[in-house]
Amino acid sequence: MRAISAFVLTAAAILATALPASAAGVDAAVALQSQARLEARGAAVVVPVRVMCQNGATGSLWVQVTQNVRGDLATGDKYTANVPCTGDHHRIDVTVVSRTKAFRPGVAFTSAALNVYLPPDGSSIVEKDGEMTLVR
Repeated sequence: MRAISAFVLTAAAILATALPASAAGVDAAVALQSQARLEARGAAVVVPVRVMCQNGATGSLWVQVTQNVRGDLATGDKYTANVPCTGDHHRIDVTVVSRTKAFRPGVAFTSAALNVYLPPDGSSIVEKDGEMTLVR
């Protein structure tokens, strides 16, 4: 039984990589910087993000910041509907407002997702996450 399951999973994986995807990939990249700046006594944090998407595409960006503040979570997120897609790298400063507690100087966990669409049927989602230092 176990050998049959392994065979079925292997065959499914090979078949999945051999079939064409329903949507073509679009060149895109997202990178988080190592530091973000606290604003308004920690009510918000300005997160610098570098994005790149293929010329002619449309892109949107979602950023989330979460920090442990004395045993409670400070968290917030921000959706940016339009990012520049020129084929070049661009820096975007995303202001994330806390929905819970104030952010504090120190380490926070940050996630970014760049969604890119190139008509008629090209699309990509690239994600990056990791620790970021929040500074005044």
